[in-house]
Amino acid sequence: MSDGVADLKADLLPLVGATDTVGDRHQADHWRTVFGALWGAENLRAVRGNRITGSLHSRKVGELTFNRIVFGNQQFERARARRGRDPEPFYSLSFPESGHAEIEIGEAGTRLMPRNVYLLNNGLAARLKVAEEYSTFNIKIPLSALEHRLGRKTDILARAIVQPDAIYHMMQRLIVELLRHVDDLDERSVQFMTSQMLDTVAFFLVSGGTSSDDSLAVQSVRARVIAYLDAHFRDAALTPERIAAACGISRSYLYKVFSNGETVMERLRNRRLEAARGMIETNPANQPLTRIAYACGFTSSSEFSRQFKAAFGVAPSRL
Repeated sequence: MSDGVADLKADLLPLVGATDTVGDRHQADHWRTVFGALWGAENLRAVRGNRITGSLHSRKVGELTFNRIVFGNQQFERARARRGRDPEPFYSLSFPESGHAEIEIGEAGTRLMPRNVYLLNNGLAARLKVAEEYSTFNIKIPLSALEHRLGRKTDILARAIVQPDAIYHMMQRLIVELLRHVDDLDERSVQFMTSQMLDTVAFFLVSGGTSSDDSLAVQSVRARVIAYLDAHFRDAALTPERIAAACGISRSYLYKVFSNGETVMERLRNRRLEAARGMIETNPANQPLTRIAYACGFTSSSEFSRQFKAAFGVAPSRL
């Protein structure tokens, strides 16, 4: 990202921890605690000698966590996430700012460098090595929030930043505006903005830098349909015909818009499942699961339970 935008994001993220705030003898342990709280359990050690340095600025917004991290002289490894036992696996959308890092995700490996954007699947076994110093802005995104937008699973997805790139600049402005105004937004507005941002992220990653008039038109209609689904997913009577009519398009064009990746009804199902999971995890009134299922657009509690377990690896009653 441009220096001005990077500086602005740094100002909007509070400091969580830094090794230069503690004595030399405690820096490594301090960084393990700070970074481990964000990334989960990992095996972290120095590349040379014993001195590890780092700093973390971070803020959680809805289901996303925005971070600016500086790594120095360290290597860490993580095992593959275990469904139902570990916290939900996540993607890291990384915008390297300075230095470089060597990373392996599953069977793939690359060097993380500035002027590129990387999507890293931290649900797989991972290894990161920083010999000198490496700084990055990244967004921690639950796999379930992005994977269905991409239409496929990935270990490492890299995109070079080629100027000018209208979609890239739209993406970075959405990130900045969300961080700048989050304290003034209600929960529904935050959900809407994060959904728009993730749609733009997915389009940027899979577009390969091409933005023809036709692809932009399809993306515009897709965004309109997604906004409609976000507003009406609780309606159990939604069908492709009703969705297409409400969005002013034909049913065949609706299918075309969602021909690359998830179908429109898969998108609707995933939106309902995400909403149900949020209600279960924050359920102060202790509502029955059947009521939550119906409130999110499901017509059968047994079908809801089956789809929930298939999506998240755990039954809704076990959350």
